[in-house]
Amino acid sequence: MKNFSWKRTISLVITIAVLNVLLAAAVSATGEVLWYYPPTPQGDVGIRRPTILWTFSGLSSDQIKEIHMTLDGKKVNAVFRDDLNSVYYTPGENLAPGRKNVSIVVTLKSGVRISSPPFSFNILNKAFEEIPNTPVYEEVRDRINYYRGIAGLPSMTIDKSLNAAANSHALYVSSNANAGHYQNNKKHQYFTGEMPWDRTRYFGYMSPMVAENIHFLKSHTGAVDDWMDSVYHRLPLINPIYKHMGYGYAVRESKHVNVLEVGAVRYNGLDRQVVVYPADGQRGVPLTWSGLEQPDPFRLYPGVKGPGGYPITLLVSGDRTERVELKSASITEGSTGSVKFYRFDASNDPELDDNNTIVLVPERKLKPYTTYRVNMVMEIIYDENSREELKKEWTFTTGGGGLETYRPGSDILIYLNGIKKAYNPAPYIKDNRAMVPIRSICEDLGAVVNWNHQTYTVEIVRQDNVITLGIGSRKALVNNRSVDIDVAAELRQDTTYVPIRFVSEVLGYSVDWDGVMRMVMIQGR
Repeated sequence: MKNFSWKRTISLVITIAVLNVLLAAAVSATGEVLWYYPPTPQGDVGIRRPTILWTFSGLSSDQIKEIHMTLDGKKVNAVFRDDLNSVYYTPGENLAPGRKNVSIVVTLKSGVRISSPPFSFNILNKAFEEIPNTPVYEEVRDRINYYRGIAGLPSMTIDKSLNAAANSHALYVSSNANAGHYQNNKKHQYFTGEMPWDRTRYFGYMSPMVAENIHFLKSHTGAVDDWMDSVYHRLPLINPIYKHMGYGYAVRESKHVNVLEVGAVRYNGLDRQVVVYPADGQRGVPLTWSGLEQPDPFRLYPGVKGPGGYPITLLVSGDRTERVELKSASITEGSTGSVKFYRFDASNDPELDDNNTIVLVPERKLKPYTTYRVNMVMEIIYDENSREELKKEWTFTTGGGGLETYRPGSDILIYLNGIKKAYNPAPYIKDNRAMVPIRSICEDLGAVVNWNHQTYTVEIVRQDNVITLGIGSRKALVNNRSVDIDVAAELRQDTTYVPIRFVSEVLGYSVDWDGVMRMVMIQGR
């Protein structure tokens, strides 16, 4: 990996790291080929009760006569889970530290016996008895699912193991100069594995099929936005196979680190699915992007400097898909105008070898409030070397600049240190300020509220900070000092509402507002 600066002078993003899971095959008595993946876990494990998984393609429980799994020579009660297409076993008790040897034999009703390759894993002395609890950033999940919703994809859920891996790696990167996807300082307190799949396995994630994004921003949702706007880092966010996610954040001095881990427990038996972004019919699409990504996509075009227009992506998923080759493509502006573009796919870009993805980046910034039509003709090569020609045509419409498609509904989302809060009565917007019920928000911020019915004033006390607000007044007392506020506290439906930014910041919290998602993010300092 090349050296890089983590300073915010550029919007740096790190390359996606994805593990390719290699298949092996067994032949049944009828001549049918049964494909299987390497069993997991293998290598170092940081929890005492790791799940043992052996995944197949083309096998179901009604074909199986018997499963014989031994752990250090002792038979254990493994089962076959059809939802995962896998032999599955989780120890009922914590395992002692040390190397564990596993053997698995699956006997089919046809009489065929399939034996796993010999494998082992090592429970470390410092292994956790259970997966550690780490900060959960629900606003990141919601932001990713917002984009996945635009693309017509199901939502991701937060996985505890991935969350722990992302959090640990963020702490590692924050305290190691020039650190990225690869961890080489094995003596560091946050070393949990050299590569992303090593780290997710360390915390007990069952599948080796993972992807990792890294960014260096203070804003969590801003990191997601930059990933989504990019050429390469958009891909794990819009890949249908990924169902789970974890996000970690760390800050050291002025260095902010964002780490996203996504995983696919089920990565076999998946039908082909074509995903495009911007999505068909999407409106308010940005005109351009930062063009600052590592590796630089424009390295393939010497002399060209980005960013150009907003990247256009087509991704083909499905476990049988081996390769996607672009035959022809066009971008039409309005009804007649042709748009020139740079092409990125497996034929010219090694970063897209294993992603079955085609990306077109217009040479110039797109025009505002204009409809663009994209046409692609491609050939899909499947695992049995069969081929299929596919044509895809869709349209999208730009907005005035940045992303302008808004979250449905008018509810305001409020997150405190990554945890979503629900308030009743509901918050609302007044004069471009979010107003919240005073008692609910102050309790969450660790403050006490005193109400003076005679003077219609409220007093908010937290440690050494005292705020006094008069209903309807744009003056407030902060530690006996008079200050002006943008929006006055007010009574509404017998509930006192206060401006959330003013109160939170006085009490020592930082506040960010995301107008697209109508989201308030409060973070403890």
